[in-house]
Amino acid sequence: MSAEVSAPGDNLAAVSGTGDVDDNQPQPTGCLVAFKLNNSDQPPERAMLSSRDGNRVYVRAVDPCDPQPPNIRASPGDEGTVLKNDLAELYVRRVAAADDPLDDGVPLFTGDEVAVMEHISHISHHTAMEGDEGYLLWQRIVPTREEPGRVFARTLRHDEPDDGRRAHVRPGDQLILDDIRLEIDYVDQWEGEGVTGYVPLTPVLFTWMRFGTGHSEDKQRYLLSAARRLDRAQTLFERVGELRDQLQNRPPEGAPALRRAAFELIGTTEMAIVALNRAMTMCADAMDAIGTSVSLPMTITNLRECVVQIRDSYEHIDERAVGEVRRNPNINAHSIFDHDQIVANGVITYGGYYLDLATDVPDLITAVRQYLKDAAAETLPSNSSTSTVSGSA
Repeated sequence: MSAEVSAPGDNLAAVSGTGDVDDNQPQPTGCLVAFKLNNSDQPPERAMLSSRDGNRVYVRAVDPCDPQPPNIRASPGDEGTVLKNDLAELYVRRVAAADDPLDDGVPLFTGDEVAVMEHISHISHHTAMEGDEGYLLWQRIVPTREEPGRVFARTLRHDEPDDGRRAHVRPGDQLILDDIRLEIDYVDQWEGEGVTGYVPLTPVLFTWMRFGTGHSEDKQRYLLSAARRLDRAQTLFERVGELRDQLQNRPPEGAPALRRAAFELIGTTEMAIVALNRAMTMCADAMDAIGTSVSLPMTITNLRECVVQIRDSYEHIDERAVGEVRRNPNINAHSIFDHDQIVANGVITYGGYYLDLATDVPDLITAVRQYLKDAAAETLPSNSSTSTVSGSA
């Protein structure tokens, strides 16, 4: 896109230094301070010079990583000219002798032709190959190199510092995406936007698997089932914490209400342990079940037997009630009914096993969540294919 610039007026001149004007040198007759792309709903952006080719002036928007120019001395269009073509509005400020030095825009001379470069900062992924199902997930891209007629870019890595630079494409040039990588941590971050605290894992894995990760249907069902158990365990343990806080700091008035809260706490703890144990067991069995090679975290290994024993007691509470374990008398059977430990100390005890709700449980949930993410990510082949995007993308 281009626009030819003529002198705004006979009385306009520019001083390129602090001394007298050199009449033998051409003087700027205008200063391009900003432009607004017609396909953008954003305010006008500050302009900077990219390059000159004779009278053809290539300009681009100032990126956050560029040295920031001073404030515009006059609002775009004030005492100046607004030029508009097919792609952008150009805000050209008149130049006067007092504007010394000319440092807040791109100097323009009579006969200059302005070509505005388009800036591209993101690409989008659709979770469905066709149709209106699914949704879009956006991802930042950054430029890597340039060749005549082509600008190369890649996706920004998860947790890579982002200085705000964008790919700037000349009219008619192509944007080449030669290194597109979608990481599960990025999907996790995207799914967690607006979420406070724990981010449910099931939607993360579901979105991740929509991008053709190579999982068989059995693996997808397995990992999503384990994630659902984990998410449910987290929700239940959060409720356990709320009930403990209520009983300790804001006990309900009246014995009936107090009993209801206490029994809800016990029942919720039981269901939370059952859900957590299943998620842990599916992690431990994943190598045989779905062929994953991800190593089991030590946190799961170290606490697995404790959780298994407590879960077994809760699921076979009928036997524990009569002092039995697997239909045989056991001196530890009744210890699972020591509910005061849960309320007062925030621990679940059974026989010689001890599970702390404040430390052990969060550590386990974190370890299981990370393991399932790693198991879901390991089968995604690296994508080094080259994609071409036109300059108008």
